Amino acid sequence: MPASSVYRFVFWDIDKTLVDIGGISRELYAEAFEKVTGQPLGGMPSMAGKTDRDLTLTALRRHGIAESEGLLDRFYAVLAQVTAARRAAIRQQGRPLPGALAAVVSLQRIGIVQTVVTGNIRPIAEIKLRTFGLAEHIDFDIGGYGSDNGERATLVRRARERAAGKYGALDVGRVVIIGDTAYDIAGAKANGVRAIGVASGGTSMNELAAAGADGVLDSLEDTDRLARLVFGNTN
Repeated sequence: MPASSVYRFVFWDIDKTLVDIGGISRELYAEAFEKVTGQPLGGMPSMAGKTDRDLTLTALRRHGIAESEGLLDRFYAVLAQVTAARRAAIRQQGRPLPGALAAVVSLQRIGIVQTVVTGNIRPIAEIKLRTFGLAEHIDFDIGGYGSDNGERATLVRRARERAAGKYGALDVGRVVIIGDTAYDIAGAKANGVRAIGVASGGTSMNELAAAGADGVLDSLEDTDRLARLVFGNTN
């Protein structure tokens, strides 16, 4: 495999960046939680920018349930099963965000290697993107996932490590994070890589810029400008 200096990489966030599956996320989480713990899930913290590991640990602590890696692994497995079983509901209630498919396809056409840095565990990341036809050009093997760690910056680091293992030593100047929250921007900056903010979730363009985004879009529909930002042209 040639050194990765010949590649550029885009690490996508998923929820509210590429897809929106609405309130079904909380339903899936509640169903899995009760199946694993035998307790109904009480209040959930905000899911925006959070990882499945962080959300699960928070829920366990709020319910006074002793946490362990074994319990987390069981929860992830059940959450994946519940999500797969409700794929039809995800398709019905969710949607790809405007421009998402065109953005992924356009970046693939110009030779960008694409993966995900997401709070989702890998099986759920794949289900969400496959459900809406967005998975074909994503290299899931090099992603950073919500089961890796509770910190977004660590997920970016893990994706960088996995990409380097597959494609060769990474030039951080050729890696770009694309996401809809300040957490995505912070995770990029902690790793010395560029970040593009998309105001497709609950964070405004001004807030994304203030968080340190190197470029900001109101949606993914302008694929030409997206490509310019990926290549470092902020005009």
